[in-house]
Formats: sequence, structure tokens, C-alpha cells
Amino acid sequence: MTTLNPRPLQCPLCTTAFSGWVVLASQDRGPMTSDLRRLPEGDDPIPRQVNGCPSCGYTGEVSAFEEHAPQADHAVPARLAGAYFSQEELEDAHDPLIADRPSAQDTTLASEVQLHLRPRAPEAHEDPALRYEHHAQICRWLGDGPLREGDAWLRGAWLYGDRGEQANEERCRARALHCYRTGVAERHWFGRREDLVVVAYLIGELHRRLGEAEEAGRWFEQAVTWSSGLQSMQELVQLAERQRSDPRDIV
Repeated sequence: MTTLNPRPLQCPLCTTAFSGWVVLASQDRGPMTSDLRRLPEGDDPIPRQVNGCPSCGYTGEVSAFEEHAPQADHAVPARLAGAYFSQEELEDAHDPLIADRPSAQDTTLASEVQLHLRPRAPEAHEDPALRYEHHAQICRWLGDGPLREGDAWLRGAWLYGDRGEQANEERCRARALHCYRTGVAERHWFGRREDLVVVAYLIGELHRRLGEAEEAGRWFEQAVTWSSGLQSMQELVQLAERQRSDPRDIV
């Protein structure tokens, strides 16, 4: 079972004090969705795993406000700057044919948070799905990599799906898909081949849920190929093969 405890927190960027949550989770044994979300038997820890400052919009787990809190002047290189809440925003921002826009500049974490997250900070403090969207931006600005950013987008998609907001769910799934595909293309974010297999499977499942069955099948097949010789991945291999021929939303 999951234990959720209130925790007083202080924002490392703007020093605002607020009440957050610390999540103490044991192994959940509820059903699993085909995009690898373990459904809880009791309280769902996901909405409270990430806390959000109500003043500036900085987000993170409890440790991101305490022992692993970043400095406000943490450097954000130009290539990671900006906030993209849809795949269309990201693609437009990086389209070389759109010339009438200022080029990105090196900046700081506090500046990016102030510019992009502060306007909706009170809303994100109360709304866990939006909070994960903000957290995805934080992951990118901190240089945590596309896999961590993708995980945040996927969790946001789950929470939007829980309340029936299909357009927002699909928007977040598309962002998660882009991040995971970027991680696979860059490859150095993976410490183990097992993790590469899991992400390849997730890419397939995200394509499937976005209505792209042919591309989904290619990635399910890729996950099976990359799992060769990994006995510990056989359950996932069986799931990939099933999703290719008889897809379902629950494992």
C-alpha cells in the first residue's frame, strides 16, 4: 500500500513556503495497463509524487526541494531553453523555415521558470496533470535527458486520461513519444539494454494509442529483437507480441 504524508517545503528558486507531499510507496499489486502503469489498490501516488511551487511553478519530487534542490542560476543552454506544451510548438520552434523569431539564448533555470511556468503556477499547484507538464519542462532545463522528460509527459497523459480529457491525453502522449524516440536515437541515455527494450516497447504502445498501428508494429518488433538473450525480458516480449496482433489496454 502507498502512504501519502504532508510535508512542509520551501521553493529553492523563489523561497516560497508551502505544503507538499512525500510518497512512501510499497509494491502495488493492482492491474497493469499496456503502457506500463501499475494501477494502485489504494491511494494513487502519481498525482502527489511531484510537488509544485504555487508562486513560481518550479516542480519536483520532495528531494528536488531538499537535498537535490538546484541553484536558481543553474545554467540552461540555448538548445534546452523554451517551453513546449505540444509537439506542434516544438516543431515550429525548431523549423528552419520560420525565420522571423528571435534565436534562443543561454539562460538560467530561474529565468525559464519565471517566463514559462509562473503564469500558471497556482493552477499547476492544484492540478497534478498540469504539474507533470511543468515537470517535463524542468527535466529538460536541468539536462536530465529525454527519457526523464518523456516519463513526466506520460504521467501527465495518464492523469488527463483518468478524467476523460482525451485531447490533453493525446497531446501529452505525443510529447512522451517524441522524447522516448529522441532518447533511443541518442542512445547514451541507456545504462542497460533492458531499459532500451522497455522504451522501445513503450514507443510502440504510444504509437498504437495514437492510432499509428503500422509504426507501432515496427517498434514492438524492435523491442523483441533488442531483447534477444535477455531472459528477464520475456514477459515484456510476450506483451509486445500480443499488442502487435491482439492489442488491449490492460495487460
